[in-house]
Amino acid sequence: AMNITTLLPIFIWLCSVDSWGPPWQYVLSERYRVCRTPVCRERARLIREYIDPYVDPCEDFYSFACGGWLRSTRIPEKKSSYGSFNILNDELLKILRGLLERITVNKGTQNVLGKLAVAYNACKKVPLMPDRYDAVFNIMNVSALADWPVTRRSVSDVKQMKHYADVLLKVGMGALLRYDVARDSKNITAYVIQIDQITFPVVGRNQLIHQEEKQNKRIIAAYKRLVQATLKFMAPKISHSELTEVANTLVSFEGKLANLTRSPEERRDVLSLYHRTTITTLANKYKSFPILGVLNKEFIKADIVLTDAETVEVYALTYYRKMVKLLEETNPVTLFNFIGLRTMFTWAVHASKSIRDAFFELRKATSGIQKKRPRWEECTVLMNRAMKEITGYLYVKEKFSAAAKHEVEDLVVRLKEAFQDTLVHNRWMDKTTKAKALLKLRTMEAKIAYPAWGFNLEFLEGLYNYVPQLDPNSPFLTMWHEIAANNGRKKLEKLRQVYKKELEWITGAALVNAFYDSTSNEMVYPSGILQGVFYQYGLPRSINFGAIGAIVGHEMTHGFDDQGSQFNHNGRLEQWWSNRTRARFNEKADCFKRQYGRVFVKKLNMTLNGNNTVGENIADNGGIRLAFKAYNKLLRHECHDVDTRLDGLEFFSGNQLFYIANAMVWCNLSRDKFLRYLIQYDPHSPSRYRINIPMKNTKSFSKVFGCRKHSAMHVDQNRCTLW
Repeated sequence: AMNITTLLPIFIWLCSVDSWGPPWQYVLSERYRVCRTPVCRERARLIREYIDPYVDPCEDFYSFACGGWLRSTRIPEKKSSYGSFNILNDELLKILRGLLERITVNKGTQNVLGKLAVAYNACKKVPLMPDRYDAVFNIMNVSALADWPVTRRSVSDVKQMKHYADVLLKVGMGALLRYDVARDSKNITAYVIQIDQITFPVVGRNQLIHQEEKQNKRIIAAYKRLVQATLKFMAPKISHSELTEVANTLVSFEGKLANLTRSPEERRDVLSLYHRTTITTLANKYKSFPILGVLNKEFIKADIVLTDAETVEVYALTYYRKMVKLLEETNPVTLFNFIGLRTMFTWAVHASKSIRDAFFELRKATSGIQKKRPRWEECTVLMNRAMKEITGYLYVKEKFSAAAKHEVEDLVVRLKEAFQDTLVHNRWMDKTTKAKALLKLRTMEAKIAYPAWGFNLEFLEGLYNYVPQLDPNSPFLTMWHEIAANNGRKKLEKLRQVYKKELEWITGAALVNAFYDSTSNEMVYPSGILQGVFYQYGLPRSINFGAIGAIVGHEMTHGFDDQGSQFNHNGRLEQWWSNRTRARFNEKADCFKRQYGRVFVKKLNMTLNGNNTVGENIADNGGIRLAFKAYNKLLRHECHDVDTRLDGLEFFSGNQLFYIANAMVWCNLSRDKFLRYLIQYDPHSPSRYRINIPMKNTKSFSKVFGCRKHSAMHVDQNRCTLW
């Protein structure tokens, strides 16, 4: 039982489970109880540590709620940013490390846990081992890239090739086009091949397009040094002049490809991107590109042979057309070397110190980090990414909280009720569209903590049955390649399988994040996020509603943001809105684009990208409104308007604790270099604006904190609201 200082009725669990104070005063109700349990006292201590009581919350709520934490915190040298997510993630990685290092590997046949442990242990040894050119060469050889890079001294059939198609049929197209097997956007019981423009995971798209701009030159120079280190690893006798020439040519070619792509903000309208066709139609339209041949080169790995009647979904038809034209003008040797370079970036970092060092120097240039993270941490992250179901199994066995799962399930129900009420009383939607929106909300599912099959070891074994017995004495790179090959084949095999929603989890359980998947109309809250400042059993409900509750609302709102709203209740891509209601939706979404797009970050001389961040901004604003609405309904109907406060912080009402808890989730410090990167590419707004702007847009915030009309956080006009 909870240790509350007075005898309370049993309903108090719903509502709940010092002289320090701010220099400004609130007019507070006396209808409250005080929680003095160890959990509540610890949270009170944490809140004192986080807030700055000398900042008026009505002038700058971010500085009020996070000011104490910001003042006392330094970004660790190994990180580009640091905040509540990082703090919890660091704890998660330490737990995973302990679990990985406790696995006993039997001498006989390895089960999937044994394979995970052998790979992890080999990964940790990488910096202590000499470079493994042999392991890299073996992978390049099976990728038909044994003669990479082609230089003046090379003997290679690539030099005799006259057309780019010959190169693609030899080595594949993965460096030019992104392909995937995913749920069919129209025939939702099946999977389909999806084709899209390439991404730029090493250096950003903007840097590649604008290589000569002052702020990009340092980054491009570091990138070219990485390219040179990679070339030299496989061609140690190459001259310095040719090394420079080849690196410049490849970076220039990548810049041309980047120029063909559309920016993230131009790609938010999924319906406008979507093009359903067949391989034969695509091949007939772009005759020089051997699409059937290059796709079969991949799918044969899963014993699947495609025909030209195969349906494909293309999300970058303009890029595809422009890319074909560029390839027709490109030297086959340049194309071959570029594809080989991207292949090397995937693998060689695990076998070459010089390439690892060059990657680190590039990261210093792009994000400002000062130090490499410890090897155990690097390896824990890698294994959690590559074998997420297995690390999730270990983590949930160790850290699973039934109370957390049940409370988030309860939150989902309550926030759905709040959203339903919002939709029912909505005045700008027509009846037909509103009915479809209500159907989508009712149909929306929540996957919480871990999948139903998460403890089924036989099922988990089957996910990695193509990974052979791993020799502990073989290079980590060889093991890593085997695991990746298994994962790739499993993905390809889905093309001939029936889509089963219960088998699909878009993440592992050991992750500090939350997701909404528009193609399945479901929210996912992994076990990793159900703790720390996000959630703790036994706290006043105001705090859990403000933290994990607002995150639940955030993901729920994604189903009705500018992108999620293009998918119906079953996850089918379609226009289910009437034209008139969609136009009203767009007007409201445009308000957010303008509002966030006006924010100027002085120290970087940059303006936020309101177009790229609009979906996340809609979700941030909708999430906090829904969670506050749900909390206050609980307070009125089940707690008789009696809130629960924290010992020593009685002057903060439940509603005020709600907003403080929400802000604590987003407290964050970022290095200037990384913040510049975030503003250019991240679909989320920087943390300060994830707190202050949604609060300004929420009438209840000003009321709860008693903000005067002329205070910075009080907005009477030009408030942006959607849900």
